Amino acid sequence: MKKSLWINASLLAAVVLLGLVAWLKPTAGEPSHAISTLKAGQVKTLEVAIAGAPQLTIKRSATDWAITAPFTARADNFQVQRLLELLDAKSSERLPATGLARYGLNEPATRVTIDGQLFAFGAVNEMSREQYVLSGDGVYLLALRYGAALPKNVLSMVSKQLFTADEAPVSFDFGAFQVEQTDGKTTLKWLKKIGHAAEQEAGLDEINRWIDDWRLSNALAVQAIAGGNATGELKVRLKTGRDVIIRILERGANTVISRSDQPFAYVLSTDSAARLLSPPGAGKSVPAAAAETATQAK
Repeated sequence: MKKSLWINASLLAAVVLLGLVAWLKPTAGEPSHAISTLKAGQVKTLEVAIAGAPQLTIKRSATDWAITAPFTARADNFQVQRLLELLDAKSSERLPATGLARYGLNEPATRVTIDGQLFAFGAVNEMSREQYVLSGDGVYLLALRYGAALPKNVLSMVSKQLFTADEAPVSFDFGAFQVEQTDGKTTLKWLKKIGHAAEQEAGLDEINRWIDDWRLSNALAVQAIAGGNATGELKVRLKTGRDVIIRILERGANTVISRSDQPFAYVLSTDSAARLLSPPGAGKSVPAAAAETATQAK
């Protein structure tokens, strides 16, 4: 009996000792090192340096984010917010910023500077599946999602929205037909016959929906303008009074268009191109007909 009591007492003591050790020992891998004290809501400027590409500069405007270099354009707000999530990142490891080559940080492929604070992205630790990031005098291990949010190129940060609310289109001249909204009135005027059922009069609701499609349209992607001549174009007047020429650069599985005031092109889906480049009321029934009527605007 005494032997049994002794064994039980030994087991109990072992359990208590293990529990005490577990309680006193810090939890391994628990994120505790913040890599920045900056707050996303107060950030004014982001700079992204991608190896082999011009530096990208994005600045906060009164209501939005704008790309100011290497060209001027509206920034994709969603992509900007993904980048700013870096400020809330925490790491389970903080290593001294020495011997950077072993972390792939001697010549990092991507550097992000947020209001003057530099974040450099290095190699991936294959054991923990985390990425080494240099910030200040420390090297941190961060989840891969922060590196995944980095832009692959400058164009990936451009807004895919064709028009902002401030530059909403109010007039369209396709050469064969014109659509206009003035003084609360919406009109569709045919200027030439194109030999298609689309020439029949569209209803007011159809015309207004067509205009809203233009105002709210988003592209699938933004890309560089390739060589070659435009296959058609139309003139769009914005509510600010400014005219913009929309050029049709490519038609196929996707349609590529550009704006005369921007140095890049927008890739439209087949359905979106059919709605935008067909006359109001024609819908998908004329996927290419109106595009072919888009002639050089006078």
